[in-house]
Parts: sequence; structure tokens; C-alpha cells
Amino acid sequence: MLSASYLKFFQEGAKGIQGCLNLTKRLLPFIAIYGVCSLVGFIFFAPWITYILGDEYYNAIATVRWLAPMPIIGSIQLLLADTLTGAGFQKTRSAIQVATALGNVGLNFWLIPLYSWKGAVWATLSSESFRVICLAIAVGWFYRQQKNSEKN
Repeated sequence: MLSASYLKFFQEGAKGIQGCLNLTKRLLPFIAIYGVCSLVGFIFFAPWITYILGDEYYNAIATVRWLAPMPIIGSIQLLLADTLTGAGFQKTRSAIQVATALGNVGLNFWLIPLYSWKGAVWATLSSESFRVICLAIAVGWFYRQQKNSEKN
């Protein structure tokens, strides 16, 4: 859905970030439903891994469950990132993505030796969540700037 709506972000971006934000608000309920269904599906179907791949994958069940929030985090992240890109703020989007990727690498170097796969999961969940927060702050910042310039 996000790939199909990518062009629409640029069309709405001609109106400034407000146009992209309106599109984001229309897509958000669908993204949220997808994310919740994915989360429930990963948690519920994780035990089936051993039936499909064999008993040696038993430990993967916990990993899948721990990573179950990733589809909703990733979907919201893409929605916010496309909002910035469509409105002409690709440099900001890229800077946030590079900074959080580097943060993820740093967290992995720190947490994996201490906590093994759980450290990798925490590094991923925390850096991806941080990316969503940074993207949301950037969208809010540019929206506020646009509103203030319209008033003046």
C-alpha cells in the first residue's frame, strides 16, 4: 500500500507538508490495522515454525515473538518518511535514517556481547522506534514552520 501511494505523496507535497500530512492521516488507519494484524499473527503463528522448519528451530519462536512489533513500527516509519520526502525534505529523512542506522550498529556492538540475540532484538526495536520518533518530530517541525509562514 505504501509503495502504491508513494507517487501520491509527491502530488500532495505540491501543497507543502500539510498535503502530505493529510494523505498520511488517511492511510494511517489502514497501516495500523495491518500492523496489529501482523503483530497478532506473528505471536500466534510463531509456534508453527517448528512444524514447518523442524524442531531445531524451536528457539526461533521467541525471536519471532520479540520482533512481532516490527511491521507496525516499520509501516509507521515509512509513512512518516514518505511524508517528508513528498514534501521535499529528503535530506532530513536521509539524515535521520543514517543516524539511526549508525545508532543501531553501535547498540549491536554493545548489546549483543552482553545479551546475545536478545541484545540484537533490543537494539533493533529501540533504534527503529527512535527513528519513528525522530521522523514524527521532523514532520511536526516542518508542519509548524509551514503554518507559521502562512500566518505571516
